[in-house]
Amino acid sequence: MKYEIWFNYGSNFESPEDDELDALFDGSGVRCARLKLEGCGGGVDSHVRALREGMKYYIWQVYDEWEDSDIGVPAVKEEPASPITVMSEIEYYYHNPVYPLERTQAEFDRLYRLLFPSGRVYECYSWSDDWSELFDMGREWFGTGCWSVYDTTSGVFTLFYVTDSD
Repeated sequence: MKYEIWFNYGSNFESPEDDELDALFDGSGVRCARLKLEGCGGGVDSHVRALREGMKYYIWQVYDEWEDSDIGVPAVKEEPASPITVMSEIEYYYHNPVYPLERTQAEFDRLYRLLFPSGRVYECYSWSDDWSELFDMGREWFGTGCWSVYDTTSGVFTLFYVTDSD
């Protein structure tokens, strides 16, 4: 299977918010993938499958082919209570990327509203960063993080990967 290159935002399905989400993530310190996967619902195993699938799009940027990089199995670190808890974890990286681009609080708030509509039920996990070579860059300097949020209403996984270096 051939993967297209995603830089800071990508999705494997069409959404009216895609262009705005792409602009809001551009130049930020956070990579985000939104995926719908056949046969995936909630639960840890589905989140792991989504994380590994989403990572392939970003590995394509760094390596010639995603097959050149080992993608292991992430381990759960914790279960954040809600998407707002996850967003509070990525907020520092969003506002303080390696190569600064001014990002406002209003942009971050808009990002939250686009990704996580109110009135829905979400499953959230925070993950280890030792399952992909892509995180090695961030361990050197910028920091790392990995989170997944599953919207039980729409069946969409929103995945966040933080890792960068100068």
